[in-house]
Amino acid sequence: MNLLPKKEKVELKWFVFYTCPRAEKVVFKKLEDNGYEVFLPLQKKLKIWKNRQRKFIDEPLFPSYIFVKIHPAEIYSVSKIKGICMYITFEGKPCSVPNKDIEAIRMMIKSEEEIYSNNNFNEGEKVLVIDGVLTGYEGVLFNQKGKNKFGIRIEGINLIAYIDISIKDIQKLN
Repeated sequence: MNLLPKKEKVELKWFVFYTCPRAEKVVFKKLEDNGYEVFLPLQKKLKIWKNRQRKFIDEPLFPSYIFVKIHPAEIYSVSKIKGICMYITFEGKPCSVPNKDIEAIRMMIKSEEEIYSNNNFNEGEKVLVIDGVLTGYEGVLFNQKGKNKFGIRIEGINLIAYIDISIKDIQKLN
C-alpha cells in the first residue's frame, strides 16, 4: 500500500500583469527567455510620422497588459521581473483569465479583422457564435455606431476585445 500523498496536478492559469508604459514587448521577450508561456495580443496599425513616413507597426491590443500562464505560486516571482509594475487583482485575488477567452482573442487576431478594445463597456446580450472563425465562443453582442460587435470581456481588468460580426453568425444564449 502506497502511503505517499498523491502528487497534485499543477493547474496553470493565465494571470494578468501590468507593465511599465511601452515595455510590453521587452517584458514579453524576458518572460519567454525565462521559459514562461506568454500572450501579448498585437495588431498591425498604420503609423504616420510628422515627416509623412508611413509604416505598419505591431501595437498591443491592451496597452501595458500582458498575460502569463503560470502556477499561482509563481505570481510573486514573475512580478519581480524588470518591466512589470504589478500583477492585477480582482476582488482581492490575482486576476486569472479563462483559457477560452485567451483562445478567442487569438482567433480574433488570426481572422485579420480590425480588433478594437476599450473599457467603456455597456452590458449587452450574451450570444454564441455559430459561424465563422469564432464558432463556439460565447461573448457579448452590442451595437456601436450602427454596427453589430461581438466582444470577449476580461473581467479583472474591465477591458473588452471586440470585432464586427453579422447577426446571421450568432445566436442568443438563454
